[in-house]
Amino acid sequence: MADFDDFPPSDPEPEEPPAVVTPAPVIPIVDIPTAEPPPSPSQHGDDQSTVRDSPSEEETETGQSEVDSERPPSTRRKTRRKKKRLVNGVDMTPPAELLRKAERRAKKYRTDKKVDECIAELVRCTALSRVVYGDGDWRLAEAHTNLAAGYLELRGLAPQAQQHAEMSRSILLGGVHTSHSSQTKARILEVLVNMHLILGRALTSQKKFREAEHSLNRASKVCEERLKVPGLNSLEQTDLETRVAIAQGKLYLADKNPSKAARFMEKAEDLIKENHGEDSVQLIPVYQDLGRAHSISGVSYESGSVEIGRTAYALAMAYSASNIAEGEASAETYLEECLGIYQVAYGPHHPDTLRVQDERSRLLVRMGKQEEALEALRFNLRPKMEAFGEYSEEVAESYQLSGTIRLTQGKMEPALKSLKKAHMIQSNLFGAGHKKAKATQQLIDMITKTPSVAAKQTSTDSKKPHFSAIVGRNTQLGGFKAALF
Repeated sequence: MADFDDFPPSDPEPEEPPAVVTPAPVIPIVDIPTAEPPPSPSQHGDDQSTVRDSPSEEETETGQSEVDSERPPSTRRKTRRKKKRLVNGVDMTPPAELLRKAERRAKKYRTDKKVDECIAELVRCTALSRVVYGDGDWRLAEAHTNLAAGYLELRGLAPQAQQHAEMSRSILLGGVHTSHSSQTKARILEVLVNMHLILGRALTSQKKFREAEHSLNRASKVCEERLKVPGLNSLEQTDLETRVAIAQGKLYLADKNPSKAARFMEKAEDLIKENHGEDSVQLIPVYQDLGRAHSISGVSYESGSVEIGRTAYALAMAYSASNIAEGEASAETYLEECLGIYQVAYGPHHPDTLRVQDERSRLLVRMGKQEEALEALRFNLRPKMEAFGEYSEEVAESYQLSGTIRLTQGKMEPALKSLKKAHMIQSNLFGAGHKKAKATQQLIDMITKTPSVAAKQTSTDSKKPHFSAIVGRNTQLGGFKAALF
């Protein structure tokens, strides 16, 4: 057997040339903008994560969820989304921030008439206020007052409202609430007024009239004290006084006391007109309550009673302010009813009787019954002089109204005569520089510049004897001795 060494060596194979490696072309990487994906919990560790709010909460906070879902991704507006801070599954949002959110949601639900949701948020606000401010802070009392108002106004639950209002009262009266800021002091007094107001309304609903009267009187006194705070918002103060007056009027209506009810409703009417104008829709329930007060007085008192006259006067003023033809006719009817009752009960010279007569005269002028108004003013002038005196503001008003009526009728001379009498009384009472005297003087000047009055004034002046400082004498000066010499 031959060994391998016996074979001749084979020719070596030629070596292949090394392969030439061509570099691959470099492809540029371009970032394509896409919507940012939501962060995953794995990116933030095992013990901390961020979770977006639920759609309903996000909708409440941003108000953009529904709008953004309808837009394409390219045109969708980016909104800053609220996120809950969770640690081990526990919400770590500060209580103060939760309280602000709950207050906003409560206000929104109240506007949207969502009763159950609003009450739930008010309860949450009360709990969070205790956590944030403590047990004795006035802001906790404010939360209890708001919850009491929600129970009373949204659900009609007077006992629950009374309970929370009393809790608010114990906090406000049991603690010491000091503040160097006038704004904070005004807000504390506002909480105190609202507490007494809600408590009085809740007690009225439960027919606890004496307790309700005491609480509402306290609210009225705190309102007067709040007026002394500097830098007060007059609009808020007037609204607060209006609410208290309406609550007092409703209390006396429920207690079958129409005379006091009409008085407070008149006060509320004046405040609403001052704050919102004479055409405000807030006047409608006030007028309705005045009508109920007059109906109650007609049932509760005998015919011709003074209480019936007072409610008739209040109702007449309400109809007179309506500025419609039907309202003016009703106002005239009620004023005549009131005038007849007062003339029998008080007599023609009583100030209340004269006041009703003046209002009737003004109403007749607005209705275009000038002659009837003038007759009423002439009939009322002598009793006014006997009751108030010849040089009184009431007599001056009668002369001025009479002159104005004559002026609208085109009777310049009688108008000028009446206005001059009014101006003389006003100048004696207030001075020639007073605004009333100035206004009357301007009216007199306007009348005297009319051609008919000016021509007559010129002819009258020409008939007067000319004044001369030199007096003709038939005898010499010096008396008896001078005559002798």
